[in-house]
Amino acid sequence: MDTSIWTPPRWATPRGVGPTLAGARLFLGVYNDNPSSSPRCHLLSCGVFWIARTGRESLWNAVVMGDTRDAVWARFGAEVRRLRELAGRTQTDLGRSALMAKATMSAIERGTRAPKQHQAEALDTALSTGGALERLRRDLADQQSAPEWFRDALLIEQRAQTIREYEPMVVPGILQTADYAEAMIRARHTRKTTEETNELVRIRTERLANIQDNRPLLLFVVRETVLSQIVGNEMIMKGQLERIAQLGEQDTIRLQVLPHTPTTAGLCSHFRISTLSPTQAVVYFEHPLGGTTHESPEHVEEMSTLFGQLQAEALSPNASLDLIRKTHDDLQRAVA
Repeated sequence: MDTSIWTPPRWATPRGVGPTLAGARLFLGVYNDNPSSSPRCHLLSCGVFWIARTGRESLWNAVVMGDTRDAVWARFGAEVRRLRELAGRTQTDLGRSALMAKATMSAIERGTRAPKQHQAEALDTALSTGGALERLRRDLADQQSAPEWFRDALLIEQRAQTIREYEPMVVPGILQTADYAEAMIRARHTRKTTEETNELVRIRTERLANIQDNRPLLLFVVRETVLSQIVGNEMIMKGQLERIAQLGEQDTIRLQVLPHTPTTAGLCSHFRISTLSPTQAVVYFEHPLGGTTHESPEHVEEMSTLFGQLQAEALSPNASLDLIRKTHDDLQRAVA
């Protein structure tokens, strides 16, 4: 086995390993499948791994960099394992049917390897799932591409029976057009590449379509400022208002506008209440550094009461649609 040895700088120490890697050396080489090889080299068939010397001449600890469990893909692996065991099959047997090695099957079930599309489709065929695993893979891939702090929010959103959302500043993300979303993301994340921006836009604009099969009840209250504040330019804003009006006319959403008033319960930040079942609901708050969830009954009740106040103060859905159309027409004349 040919190897080269590199002593890593302090910043390159793997997270969670700590000071035990003070004398770490990185071995780069080709896996040697010879049982008589030195145990220092005879590890796994990966190209990069850390070897940490602990102080004892004969004791070496290996931390394999390619064997990290990913929480998102662990959900996929758990579902594969559940379906496999339900079918009474072993990893070897299922892997043979899906043209995958047992090691690959094991890695997928542990969540240490992201499944590819053809692998998920092969597992669907072998387990007769009707495409359930490939649909799950696509949903999880979207979560994987989303910012880490937003992944739980996406999962909750996809399970919700009812979503109630208040937004005082901008159009709720799940209702945004691609142009509106891109203008928002570019203004907020100036250091992202075009590819990263496009991926965030895709995730945001596909959110509504991804939950339509569940037909959740979608209730929104937005301040009147959301309609009048231009994001991007007048043409982008005009298209966004058309989108909201269309969704309202199709009864896909029920949106109410909170008019400008000197005193209102709407003098608060954005929040969303997702009801998952008659006995379970989650409140989600978003802020510039990420988002947080709360599911205690006291928090859910308090925010549900606040949302009810906002609905009572807001225009009716029909009156709100009239205001949206009027604002759209005013923009139409402005850009004509």
